[in-house]
Amino acid sequence: MPSSGTGAGPTTPSHPPAAEFVTWLDQCTARIVEDMYDAVVAATPAVALDDTDRRLLREALDSHVPLLRDAARSAMPGVRIQLGRPAERWARRRARAGTDLADLVLAYDAAADVIVATFAAHLRETAVPDARRADALETVLDRLFRYLRTACASATAAYVQERELLRQRDASDLRAVLADVLAGTAEAGAAEARLGYRFADTHTAFVIWGPHATSAELDSAVARLRALARPRQLVAVPDGPTAVHGWFSGGEVEDWTSGTSGLRLALGSLHRGIAGFRASHREAAQAHRLATHRVDGPLVRFDDVVVLALADGDPDLAAPWARALLGPLADPAHTELLQTLRIWLAELGSPTRTARRLTVHPNTVVKRLERVAALLPVPVDPRSAVLRVAVELAPLTRG
Repeated sequence: MPSSGTGAGPTTPSHPPAAEFVTWLDQCTARIVEDMYDAVVAATPAVALDDTDRRLLREALDSHVPLLRDAARSAMPGVRIQLGRPAERWARRRARAGTDLADLVLAYDAAADVIVATFAAHLRETAVPDARRADALETVLDRLFRYLRTACASATAAYVQERELLRQRDASDLRAVLADVLAGTAEAGAAEARLGYRFADTHTAFVIWGPHATSAELDSAVARLRALARPRQLVAVPDGPTAVHGWFSGGEVEDWTSGTSGLRLALGSLHRGIAGFRASHREAAQAHRLATHRVDGPLVRFDDVVVLALADGDPDLAAPWARALLGPLADPAHTELLQTLRIWLAELGSPTRTARRLTVHPNTVVKRLERVAALLPVPVDPRSAVLRVAVELAPLTRG
């Protein structure tokens, strides 16, 4: 069988026990490759799902034969072995197919087990003295282990590199889709299909970042956020080398610790629909911006820094936030109730003083406040500075 590896041609083995292995390998190449193929497929069925998978696997296994021959001949532990192109191609295909890295390692182990078992059987079946058989096995096992470690490390490196390339391409594609969604130019159905995320839901946007964050740390932080919030859905995309942003629906984040990696979390407010998707993103981005130079702590919520955000003069942030906080009360039909709430907050929750300013009976104020409480998504609390700001910003919610 022709080999696609880069091994050297036949030479005199450097050690007699290795000669036994090389001779066996040369004489039984086809059967050894087929046995390795069967063992790999039995151990990891997902690596041979179609004809292309099966062809590339056979080519990869065949490419190892000349390299195994070279490894057996070499008594030098430091000899560098270059993984054959077919084996590298197979590792990259497994990365693109989403095969677990553990399965790739398991495939190498299964192939190595075949070589050891069949070579040992060959020695038993031939008239090889016991001492010579033991010497041959010891030598081959040592050199096979060195080769397997090197080859598996090279295949793993190719796999990881391919996964990272895929991750970067996928992130670039997702960023392009999200840019269209945020700009209002995306077709919603197509964007939902690509993102795996529904817009007809509530949305809380987030940014996770750290000055020296790695992609692995960011991935771990997103997984931790998912575990804390337990959302119905979540989408995340890298935002530069040290940050990731995204959205989730449902669930809450009560607390966040930076951990040893020092990653911080910025959250937008809860909004609904595709307009809310955009609004919460702007809020999370603003909370992130403020947190980088004004606000300390591992968790920064837009609700907690809204006054700072408004001081930066961005009404496009203020209006959606106020509308979400006020709920139906922001409707022009409830102007009277909103005015009552504004004065009641200014009077520190006193119905009597509020009634005096409105020139109505205190019971009227109480009844209006009951209607306000039924409309507001948040508690009617006279101590709430956030509610007071939202009420003052109510005119912005009406265009």
